[in-house]
Amino acid sequence: MIKDLRKWYYTFGFQGSAYGLASLIVSLFVVVALNGNVASASVAMAMFSLGNLLGSLFTGIFLDKYPRFFELVFLSASVDGVTLILMGFTKSILIYYLLSMTFGFFLSIMSPTIVTYLNRKFDESVYRKEISTLNLFNSVGITIGIFLGGAWLTVSIPTISNETLKMRSIFLLSALLFGISALFASFYLRKKMSFKKIHRSRKFNVNLHSLAGNIMALPHNVLSPFNMSYFKPETKRYMLGLFIVFLGANMFFTPFPIFLKKVMNIPSGYIFIIYGINNLFTNMAYLFTNKAMERFRDMSIMSIVLWVRITMFLAIALSIFVPHLGLWITLSAFMAVGFTWPFFYIPATIQATNLARIENKGKIMGLFNMVINLGAISASFIAGYLALKLGYVFSFSVGSALLFLGDRILAKIAKTHPIREEFLKERRKFLNDIIKRKRKKVENVEDLKGKEIEKVKENGGKN
Repeated sequence: MIKDLRKWYYTFGFQGSAYGLASLIVSLFVVVALNGNVASASVAMAMFSLGNLLGSLFTGIFLDKYPRFFELVFLSASVDGVTLILMGFTKSILIYYLLSMTFGFFLSIMSPTIVTYLNRKFDESVYRKEISTLNLFNSVGITIGIFLGGAWLTVSIPTISNETLKMRSIFLLSALLFGISALFASFYLRKKMSFKKIHRSRKFNVNLHSLAGNIMALPHNVLSPFNMSYFKPETKRYMLGLFIVFLGANMFFTPFPIFLKKVMNIPSGYIFIIYGINNLFTNMAYLFTNKAMERFRDMSIMSIVLWVRITMFLAIALSIFVPHLGLWITLSAFMAVGFTWPFFYIPATIQATNLARIENKGKIMGLFNMVINLGAISASFIAGYLALKLGYVFSFSVGSALLFLGDRILAKIAKTHPIREEFLKERRKFLNDIIKRKRKKVENVEDLKGKEIEKVKENGGKN
């Protein structure tokens, strides 16, 4: 069954390549082609994150009601491809913002869909391994996409010499990679549809009563992931900690590409290469993530990552005061930041899934992704303004302070609520209850057979 997942990995890998190619362009394009500044570039990223938030919300609600995993993955890749073509040719910054939100919405659908599918199909030991492999494929794809973008912007092409034209062509190349991702997803879709042909209705009837009911239930469905009664008691504190962590991280990440371009005076093509090397360190880290999680508690690993990032963010903030070494300090610290990502994201995702029962896995993943994107949205609107008005040092320092606060909140959960251990105890209890019920059923059957034999003997063998 695990071999059948390869096309999932290729789908997610090509999505990563497409996103890696377009990721930095989303903000840089505003500055280079649409005459914006760091604040307007941050708004574009905020709209992208808002789309991510809405997409996560939609996916979490949809998957619990309609587990259409194959269709959602195909839709995600296909629509993003079309959206990027439109982004590359628009000249209006307002339309660009809307398209950026659309891009974020459909991009956010694929990951929770595949994660939820894996979580429902496999037990925790297999799930942990497969989710790490899946994210490695995506991360390698992102790295390839970023290096491709760097090469495209750096190499001189006579017919496309203008930087704006190069960026527009990157949107087209990214759309092509999304098309390949959709093609791999379509193999699953075609296979699934072939099995369901015999069940397909000849007529399509619109059930107006059902449609009206779904419309009336929309406000409840939108708010349902925030209903903590679905999850364990520590969910509120866990999600608050994650929100503050991602708020702090994006106080750094949102203005950082513009910081490299405007403060460090690095050309756009080289910025891609820097991000590509950063992703190489991330890919290397995925090779050690499973071993680290086997030896140490998830929450302890997450805390170490946060302290490393606090240190690196402050180092980059202060690097501008060291004229000759500033660039090298920035680059070295940024590579360390890239290496830490899998050690935080994988344990954080697994801890989130452990907060819900099997029937609410879609909801908890929806809530998890919403919290992450709320942090990114909030930071995107704030960070650009702070960087513009008070400077990049202030924005990066605020990010470090928020990481410290998030770590304190998550550390308190680690002491009072060992989430993974609780989950395993609960799972063992659940399995033991099933075994007891089966034994009792067998004993009841044996008793019944014994009584029947006794009755036959009493009747002299007649029955």
